[in-house]
Amino acid sequence: MKRHFCKTGVILLIAVLLCASCNQKPKVKENKVTNSKGQTGTVEVEIFDAVKLKDQLVEIIKTAPKPNELVDFINKGGYSYIADLTLSTDNAEKYLTLAQQSLATGVYKFDLYYAKVYNRYDIVDQIFDVQQKLVGKIGLQGDIAAMKKYNDRVKQNKENTDSLNVIVSAMMNELSQSYLTGEHSGVYALSYVSANIEGLYILTQIALMAKDNSDLLKLIGQQKERVKSNYMLLEIMAADPAVSPIFEKMKPIMGSFSNSLEFSAKQLADVAPLIEKLRMEIVK
Repeated sequence: MKRHFCKTGVILLIAVLLCASCNQKPKVKENKVTNSKGQTGTVEVEIFDAVKLKDQLVEIIKTAPKPNELVDFINKGGYSYIADLTLSTDNAEKYLTLAQQSLATGVYKFDLYYAKVYNRYDIVDQIFDVQQKLVGKIGLQGDIAAMKKYNDRVKQNKENTDSLNVIVSAMMNELSQSYLTGEHSGVYALSYVSANIEGLYILTQIALMAKDNSDLLKLIGQQKERVKSNYMLLEIMAADPAVSPIFEKMKPIMGSFSNSLEFSAKQLADVAPLIEKLRMEIVK
């Protein structure tokens, strides 16, 4: 995500964050136009109704599949934890815009749960630290307090795996409620999308590497609703220049899942690179 989005790339997100009244008017932007005589001018184009948009985002997230379900299946299937598939915590500092930070928060949230399920608390500790910095930059006050509370408890219980499991699970549950009750629905929607894309990326990459991936192919074929819900969220937010390229890369993925109940090896070979490109767009 390029830095010039600092000024223009968060139009939609800023409007959502400022959504404080049911009487708020739809946001508009000026578009340059040229008429048949070659004369130029500007017109105001409505982007969205902020209050209505928030309700749509929350409703989709409320009923959509949850990212952590993918981790649980990977773990129960006996597949190994692959740290190289996750996003390096060294990348966190390069995310400067609200959209970039929102997307990175979702990716790290999935990676944190992935590490937690495999008892990789050395990695959990690292992700906690970068997550705390990211939510601080975004200004999510409720999440900042929750992250600090749980981060301190994690550091105090590093040697107790059972306690760490309870602590991290409690933290994940508390933060998940922010998706449904928080005011910053645009931020949470992008975070939710990126967490799911990270899950689909890791799932498809493991399927490509597995000697016997028949169970994984069945699981991938069952992700139509997950893909559809994330497609719908991106479609709603696609007027934002920071979201538009992500939405465009989501379109062919949506097409791949339209009629599939169970993926073949060929379908996996076709869709995995598309998901990887989308994931790279999110974390670049």
